[in-house]
Amino acid sequence: MNHPFLPRFGRRVFFYGCCIVIAAAFLLMMASGRPGHADQNAADNTAVVKLAGPRTVAVRAGSLLEQKLDISTVPKDQITTPLLLATGSVVAHLAPGSNPSEDRWQFNSIELSGVYADWQRARAEKEFNIKRLEKIRELTAAQTQSQKLVVDRLRKLVATGTEAIRDLTAAEANLLQVQLEGQKAVYEAETALTVATRNRAALERTLLQDGVDPSLLENAASGTSLIKADVPELKINLVAVGQACVTKFYGLPGQSFIGKVKSLAPALSAEQHTLRVFFELPDPDNKFKPGMYAEIGLGTDPRMAVLVPSDAVLHSRNADFVFIGAGPGLWKITEVQVGESIGDRVEILQGLQGGEKIIGNGAILLKPMLVQALLNEDIAKEMQPEGVKE
Repeated sequence: MNHPFLPRFGRRVFFYGCCIVIAAAFLLMMASGRPGHADQNAADNTAVVKLAGPRTVAVRAGSLLEQKLDISTVPKDQITTPLLLATGSVVAHLAPGSNPSEDRWQFNSIELSGVYADWQRARAEKEFNIKRLEKIRELTAAQTQSQKLVVDRLRKLVATGTEAIRDLTAAEANLLQVQLEGQKAVYEAETALTVATRNRAALERTLLQDGVDPSLLENAASGTSLIKADVPELKINLVAVGQACVTKFYGLPGQSFIGKVKSLAPALSAEQHTLRVFFELPDPDNKFKPGMYAEIGLGTDPRMAVLVPSDAVLHSRNADFVFIGAGPGLWKITEVQVGESIGDRVEILQGLQGGEKIIGNGAILLKPMLVQALLNEDIAKEMQPEGVKE
């Protein structure tokens, strides 16, 4: 509705008001069972269903509406179904054999193979520069100590008059030169090591972005496949290192493979706001080819879970809600965080503890009350003074 004489807030209230009136009329017709008696139904509506307070709905006991609500107690069961489902793919496979591991790694792209080769060279350069710096420091210390001994000997001889002062002066100058040259050599070796370390770190970041954890490349056993998956930012609290998972490959129907989360990326993807999760699966028979796609169920460790009927969960404004019993005929609108579906039930991750009474089948009949309750909260916020608004 876009009435030219209504302000923006008034149009909003008017629009939601119309929706509530229509929805309330529909509820009234079902509750009364006598459509067509508008006046009498309007009088009965306040007694059949109404808002009894903030996020609280009252339903008249014994009414036809109440009879349509399936009320049950929330159970808490031990389950092993995944907390979260994610799509992943095989990015690397270490084939069995006796050759060096760098010759046996197979990747899902030529670019990734090139980055891996550069990373191997950067690792060798870093190790070389570490050893080189150590030797230069040892050499510098030895040369400096040797020259110091020469200077000390000449000082004693000059004191006894057996050596000329110019020889001592020359020895002291040589000592300073050795020290300066040693400092320069150490500085150059430290700089080379710093550059090699930065190059290796940059290549490690590239490997992570391309879907491979470098630490897994270094420590993987023969006949192992590395798998990656991306988890949405809103779900990253459900993922942890060491978490059990089950993997099903699209190319291997009917087969499931058990594994664990090996590592998590240090940062989220800036473009997709997802967290990259890395898995390692034994693959002695070379079943998992690089590039194969898979569905990964995360969090299959046995756990106690709160399960409710799928019909009990109502979605509104990017959030999910259930109706919890708050007394005779009273139902509290409670926001919950839902997990994966398990048949005709859904796991509740936050918002319920188990043992509560909720409305299952038929909860959708009270959704107009849910919409009205949220609208009332918006109106109350709009009418607050500017300094009081959150």
